[in-house]
Amino acid sequence: MELGKAIRRFGTAIARTLAFLRVALANLIVVAILVLIVVALTSGPGAPSVPQEAALVLAPKGDIVEQQSVPVPNALTLLGGLGSLSQTRLADVLQAIEDAAGDDRIEALVFDPKSLGYVSPAQLEAIGDALAQFREGGKKVVARGRYYGREDYYLASFADAVYLHPLGEVSLPGYGRYDTFYAGALERLKAHVHVFRVGTFKAFVEPFQRQDMSPDAKAANRAIIDAVWQRYVARVAANRGLPEADVYRYANEYDQLVAAAGGDNALAAKRAGLVDEIHDEEAVTKALRALTGADDDYRRIALEDYLEPAVPHLFGDAVGVVTATGNILMGRRPPGNIGTENMAELLADAREDDDIKALVLRVDSGGGSVLASELIREQVQRVQAAGKPVVVSMASTAASGGYWIAATADEIWAAPTTITGSIGIFAILPTIEESLRAIGVTQDGVATGPLVGAGDPMLALSEPMRRLLQASIEHSYQRFVTLVAEGRDLTPAAVDAIGQGRIWTGEQALELGLVDNLGGLEDAIARAAELADLTRFGVRHLAEPPTRFQAIARQLMEEVGVGSAGGTELAPVAATLIEDWRLLATLNDPKHVYALCAACGWFL
Repeated sequence: MELGKAIRRFGTAIARTLAFLRVALANLIVVAILVLIVVALTSGPGAPSVPQEAALVLAPKGDIVEQQSVPVPNALTLLGGLGSLSQTRLADVLQAIEDAAGDDRIEALVFDPKSLGYVSPAQLEAIGDALAQFREGGKKVVARGRYYGREDYYLASFADAVYLHPLGEVSLPGYGRYDTFYAGALERLKAHVHVFRVGTFKAFVEPFQRQDMSPDAKAANRAIIDAVWQRYVARVAANRGLPEADVYRYANEYDQLVAAAGGDNALAAKRAGLVDEIHDEEAVTKALRALTGADDDYRRIALEDYLEPAVPHLFGDAVGVVTATGNILMGRRPPGNIGTENMAELLADAREDDDIKALVLRVDSGGGSVLASELIREQVQRVQAAGKPVVVSMASTAASGGYWIAATADEIWAAPTTITGSIGIFAILPTIEESLRAIGVTQDGVATGPLVGAGDPMLALSEPMRRLLQASIEHSYQRFVTLVAEGRDLTPAAVDAIGQGRIWTGEQALELGLVDNLGGLEDAIARAAELADLTRFGVRHLAEPPTRFQAIARQLMEEVGVGSAGGTELAPVAATLIEDWRLLATLNDPKHVYALCAACGWFL
């Protein structure tokens, strides 16, 4: 009996000891995790090693983007036909300039555009504003270039001194919009691209229907490029202290000005007041040595080396930021496109996180699938229903489906040169039944109804399917108009009058009531905090981390410099043709109904 009690007491003691050890071990694990988090946040790579009296070298690589996408190299990128696969985030450029402005070790900023790719007008203005603020702090900005294109020179114009190589050039051709039209080729190939649309200015479908740009599309495109070019010229002229007429003359009479300079492009630019000195590389370096601390070369730190690792905001009140970049498509999509599944998860995270009190949705998209756009807008509305204000910040482009997902937000902010609007709908379905018949390939069979096989590119489009598609796009257009009317406090008739697929700049959209304010991402974040009654808050960027494959692919492509400037003359031609049809192939709306603005944001 006593033996049994002793065994029970021993067993109880063992159980209590094990329970204690489990609790103690769990506590130790929690403490260890917290220590690791603190170490990761406080140690890390640390602050960048910056020489005293140094210059920050702003030499962005590739295109300026809101969100880095996953590079997909092919034969055309290897030839240089699709531009650079390197990308630099706009946020990184702006953050580096802002940090350098308050950094006592940084004496100046050197802008070098030799690796810069495409920069949209809205992004140019944001970077230009940051450079202007840098100079207001009493620090110098110097531009050194072997060649300045349109985007390069806009940023260079903010410099205190602009240097150009003796064999260099400043090229300011203006803005243009050209499309490639396939109707003639489709007719000869006996292929059909069936188009249904609502919107007089919905020009996405024109290349498959016409052999030239319609008068309506020309009018819309002309209004946009004139407005953007006017802002460009006004800013450059003000920066250089020139009459606007002189900048227009340089752009429009460039051939005559170069001829008058004896064929010397650099001299023509200097005579026009666009550059300060014509210097070779050594002379520029000597000038920079005088401006900064003197080394064998000159003291400097590169943009990518200067950027400190971002410390995530983990605790306390925060404004969440979700970035939506690319075409709007169904399903899960890699960075650079907007997938319904990815966005639903990110918006749910913002909705369910008690620390996030407001949301900024940063949109850079020309649209895509109508169904996908509506599914994302519904998720945005759920964030609002949870009591969290949502402010949309429009980047370079927020049109068609990009405007759809923004329409019912609490407020919409745009840059003056954001391309937005394009409130219109189309359906598009290619078929090649006659092409196949011409080479002896036919189809035959039986079906239980007139819509069986509808949408099969090897079958002719039936009349019932035509009626169905037309009814669908008309209904979707009315839905689009109604959402905009409700979200912007306009009448449906007023929305229809400024809709019909017409595109607008952010400045024009403000006058029309399509957006509430003009400003950048930081302005939208501040407004979201104000709407949520926040005085002290952090900013939490919600994004899916790249997969290991995506990260490796991006690094490899950037290291080898795939798609950098150069390539054959025919590569861009092939790239244009393939890109047009590649976009058509990626569209995956189950009803074939789209709100997509192909003309938005792409200028020559």
